[in-house]
Amino acid sequence: RLEAELRQIARTRDTQRKSRTRAGIAHVVIVGYTNAGKSTLLNRLTHAGVLVEDRLFATLDATTRRLQLPGGESVLLTDTVGFVRKLPHQLVEAFRSTLDVTNTADLLVHVVDGAAADPEGNIDAVRSVLSEIAPDGDAAKVRPEMLVFNKSDRGPGAAELAAQFEGSVAISAVTGDGVEDLLLRIGDRLRALLPAVDLFVPYDRGDVIAALHRAGEVITETPTDDGVQISARIAESNAPRFAEFVTSGGAR
Repeated sequence: RLEAELRQIARTRDTQRKSRTRAGIAHVVIVGYTNAGKSTLLNRLTHAGVLVEDRLFATLDATTRRLQLPGGESVLLTDTVGFVRKLPHQLVEAFRSTLDVTNTADLLVHVVDGAAADPEGNIDAVRSVLSEIAPDGDAAKVRPEMLVFNKSDRGPGAAELAAQFEGSVAISAVTGDGVEDLLLRIGDRLRALLPAVDLFVPYDRGDVIAALHRAGEVITETPTDDGVQISARIAESNAPRFAEFVTSGGAR
């Protein structure tokens, strides 16, 4: 039954990927050990109505929803099947079609059960499978990752782990605690992954400078006689709005 479902998923995956590429929207994929709270987080963020059940492979097809970040940019957020330790090789092969979505993500949100008996072991198990399904099995090709320690409502474990792992965040997908901070950090990480673009904006176009601050990350602003030389990171979906102000240097 699983193999039949996976064949159907594989037939639609390429079409979905092409559609995302045309839209130019960043793609964030939620990964994590089984029962870490991935589907609960997706439901919290997008009201997706995804099945939440303490059962292996309860989520099989990767559910994708649009999410607007606090900075105003939209991203696509995808949930994936739960990972387990020592996943048999034949199952890794069988689930490759649904997990392949991780190889084209802009950012992996790695949800970890902060109340689990061995959270670091669960992290290693997920990373092991991600390495196995990466192109050519090359761990270096695994997409950028943000650790999110869930279930802060069940004790201090999530917060303590977040303090140990730089750049991580502690949340409760059930209560919503820490979720706003998570969204802000996702926006920051996505902007940090973008190439810097050089722009020149005349002084009489203050509206453009304000829009740059809203739509991207302004790295530097240098006043000149006629305007402001700006270095900024801008999502591909917002780039056409500022194309006329990009200088000959372009992206770097």
